[in-house]
Amino acid sequence: MLIRKSVGVHTIKPDKAYYRQASNRLLFRSIKNEDIQDWLAFFKDDDAYYRFLGADQSIPKLTRATNWAEKQIERMMEGEFGQLAVIEESSGQLIGLGGIIPREFGNNYEYEITYSLIPQYWRKGYALELAQHFRDYTKSTMPIQSVISMIHPNNAPSIKVAEKNAMILDGEHFIFGMTVLVYRYTF
Repeated sequence: MLIRKSVGVHTIKPDKAYYRQASNRLLFRSIKNEDIQDWLAFFKDDDAYYRFLGADQSIPKLTRATNWAEKQIERMMEGEFGQLAVIEESSGQLIGLGGIIPREFGNNYEYEITYSLIPQYWRKGYALELAQHFRDYTKSTMPIQSVISMIHPNNAPSIKVAEKNAMILDGEHFIFGMTVLVYRYTF
């Protein structure tokens, strides 16, 4: 793990092992351009969940899926943390994106556990499995004191995942044009 100084803050760079991991039922790997068509299913019913992400729903769905995936590829190419493709091991199917993203909070960086699953894979325990995996990954590999998850106040399922992941409500933050709840797990 490399630590890079950046205007009074430190950001941690992942090692190559970050881009290929596994949990009990899930595989995590770098996102590829070939994943974009499968990832497009995430945007099927925008009103149900996309509003929690603070993104512009007027942009065509394929453009949003492409931009999202390309941002993660860019992060990987720059040696940064970012979301990984989440693969259901039993089927080999892409079921979403998840991982760790550094977020700037004033003069500090926080490391957020993120997950966005395609709706047909909800309510199977995958979000909690993913969140616990990356919580444990950060605890064992990164020189940090805690991790966070930022969640829209109306996103009850994600709040439930954070709470089951032993995270505690630690305040609010304004990001992506909206106020989010900050849940924290302290090591």
